[in-house]
Amino acid sequence: MAGYIYADLLFFVNLSVNYIILLAAGKLVLRPVNFGRVLVASVLGSLYAVFAIVVPLESFFSLPARIAFGLFMVALSYPDARGISFVTLAGAFYLCSAVAAGTAMALLTLGTAESLRRGILSGDYPLAHWWMVGVSLVVVSVFPWVSRIAGFRSGKPLPLVGVELVVGGRTISLIGLVDTGNNLRDPVSGLPVIVVDWDSLKDVMPKEVQSFFLSTWDSISVQLYDTSISRRLRLIPYSNVSGRKGILPGFKPDRLALCEKNGTKVFKEAVVGVSESRLSPSGLYQALLHPDLVGF
Repeated sequence: MAGYIYADLLFFVNLSVNYIILLAAGKLVLRPVNFGRVLVASVLGSLYAVFAIVVPLESFFSLPARIAFGLFMVALSYPDARGISFVTLAGAFYLCSAVAAGTAMALLTLGTAESLRRGILSGDYPLAHWWMVGVSLVVVSVFPWVSRIAGFRSGKPLPLVGVELVVGGRTISLIGLVDTGNNLRDPVSGLPVIVVDWDSLKDVMPKEVQSFFLSTWDSISVQLYDTSISRRLRLIPYSNVSGRKGILPGFKPDRLALCEKNGTKVFKEAVVGVSESRLSPSGLYQALLHPDLVGF
């Protein structure tokens, strides 16, 4: 008997599978989810699956092309993921896909395997078809929570805090990571120090102070002393985990506030230390907060 593939059934099955897998991948790596973007990516993935059946373009639907389209779906669903974060997220997506596929294959080996096989493509047994898909989706949905309970986690949620700095009348907003290993304090005032990327600060800093913050002492301009920030510059001694000691250039901002989730701003007294290199390779955060600032 000839088998039939119902395009509408194929579309909605793939829509459900894509949506749950993309959500599960985000949950697994603790990424914030935009449900609208996930839905759009799922719809496009479902259309791709339907076209793979009805359009005879083998190269466009080859295995490399399918993998590339999967990466496109991940990028569309989670546009903020960059670098290592994107690689981790893509790995979680394909891991969840493998879990769903493995569950489906396991169900096919049960006692009713033959009837399930016929139902999958022919549509003669749609209830069996949806039952199998439903079980697979349930398994994928609980997979992120099971993986954490079992100890296989991508990492605990990072203690990230919104930071607002005012420098020379200009305001910049940053994401800060609470670093329990940060014990830096200004040797003069005793205030705690937060470390910030220079790239995040350079647009609001006078050009005359650039050499100071990049530690190119021989190039410091005499005009530095005429800037509004000159009296608030600091040199902060530090030592890293390997015991290496150094000096971190810094300054006292006009104002510093921590932004709580409900939008409330809590103003703090602190000194800003400036790092030449990026603190987060993926760009997830731009500052390292002293734990005393948040009560850790």
